[in-house]
Amino acid sequence: MTRPPRGGRSTWPAASRVECSSVGAMERHVAILRRAGAPAASLCATKTHGRAKACQRAHAAGAMSPAATSSSRPRRRSERGAAISRIDHMANILFFIVHEVGSLNASFRLALDLKERGHGVAYAGVADSRASVEANGFEFICLFERFFPKGSIAGLVEPERPWRLSARLARNAMFARFIDALVAGADAEVFEAFERAKPDLVLLSGGRYAEWPALMVHSLGVPAAFLGSTLVPRRGSGLPPISSGLIPRPDGSIWQALRIRAAWTRREITLALLEGRHAVLTRRLAAKYGVVGYRRDADFPMEIAVTLPQIIPFPKCFDFPGYDAPDQYFIEPSISLERNDGGFVSSDIADDRPLAYCALGTYKWRPKRDYLRFFRAVLGAAAASPHRRFVIALGGHVRPEELGEAPANARLVDYAPQLQMLQHADVMIGHAGANSVKECIFFGVPSVLFPLGADHPGIAARARYHGLAVCGDFGTVTSASMKSLIDDATTSLFIKAQLRIMRARFAEAERSGAGVALIESLLPRDRRPSGAADAPRALQLLEADA
Repeated sequence: MTRPPRGGRSTWPAASRVECSSVGAMERHVAILRRAGAPAASLCATKTHGRAKACQRAHAAGAMSPAATSSSRPRRRSERGAAISRIDHMANILFFIVHEVGSLNASFRLALDLKERGHGVAYAGVADSRASVEANGFEFICLFERFFPKGSIAGLVEPERPWRLSARLARNAMFARFIDALVAGADAEVFEAFERAKPDLVLLSGGRYAEWPALMVHSLGVPAAFLGSTLVPRRGSGLPPISSGLIPRPDGSIWQALRIRAAWTRREITLALLEGRHAVLTRRLAAKYGVVGYRRDADFPMEIAVTLPQIIPFPKCFDFPGYDAPDQYFIEPSISLERNDGGFVSSDIADDRPLAYCALGTYKWRPKRDYLRFFRAVLGAAAASPHRRFVIALGGHVRPEELGEAPANARLVDYAPQLQMLQHADVMIGHAGANSVKECIFFGVPSVLFPLGADHPGIAARARYHGLAVCGDFGTVTSASMKSLIDDATTSLFIKAQLRIMRARFAEAERSGAGVALIESLLPRDRRPSGAADAPRALQLLEADA
């Protein structure tokens, strides 16, 4: 297959046409930072920088307006340097996200910041991602709809229980058919989309499945990086896997090393049982593109096999102390305050009483009967706490009528706009999802966490380690223990003090703009804005190895 040409003028809308809300967004961001305790000088600098960026963008829009050219053929990379002044914006950046709600939410702040810098930003993925991406103001390129029609992803996400053999076999068979189709030529859909979009950089997200589009991107020679949605500790870093609730002790004893090693062994066995065919399918696809740069034998091996830098939208201060992987980069929390979550608006629940907000995400990790028992425990705690309001987002796990009559101080909804809720809440009852915990820290809200699967145990362990939350057992919680946990989280002076410290660190990291600076350093030299830094030395070495 002929690879699509790189370069040329993009078909994406010019950045200057979508800047009308940037100043308002900046002011809202400054208001949040003020509540986080930012010093006045920093806030003034933030405002000034925001206005300066707006002037810079207006100037760039005029200086970089497209001009007529004598030829309509796509420009080669060698010609790009002379053509920069004739493009609509500095660079085209494509977020290629294999559908995960957490990955999408973790990307929106970064995408908005890149857009405000003058870059063209678009998303690619499966049909289930379209509504969320377009609701947040970005162009969406839908791929592989005949394999993954709208609504299909929910059926593929099963609880991490290896003994559900029939569901696992069906999923593995479906993915095998998908890889067969890609090898037979169905990947032409991706290459045609890239020919139209002409991205200068691709940011990939979606866990282990993101390495399949990573192979396609690599075959085109387009710069790329993995954008995580959670912490991703590596074996060899001295830390347990993110699926483990183990909290390392600072003594570095042999017993601790054995426990961490056992946690990694359990992780590898679980992945082998759940996704035993994944590595085989990845090698088949890699063979088509001639990619052999795997990292499984490195000092800090990635669970994702393809060699690419890894961007983590979490401040390093939230993680346990440990060794840093050379190709892993921590940036700001990347919380989009303008994110459109849908659902009712918080003005519908205006009340002076403290608010407890409960949400367990959108993935179904447990049988329905477990969710029914859990939500009834929350309702029981609400009945015993008439001084407090409760908003309970059921997330499609159960229907309101299945829970019976709710107390007068509790409201049951399918979904709620989480960022709005956290600005009113004094406690969140959640599943320890990475984005939810980040947002609780950013707004200074203590948490009551009930880890369900995937990265939840590791995120909850770090929240406990830093004194930001209390944790309960999803399988055994009762109304009385739920009320006790809520009281502990909301009355603990230690949790309030620790939240204040971590919140200030998150606000400082959010102001730093480290994510945009890192991403711009990954762009080809002729597509970087003036003054952008070179890629970190580790990334340069990584590209040379690749």
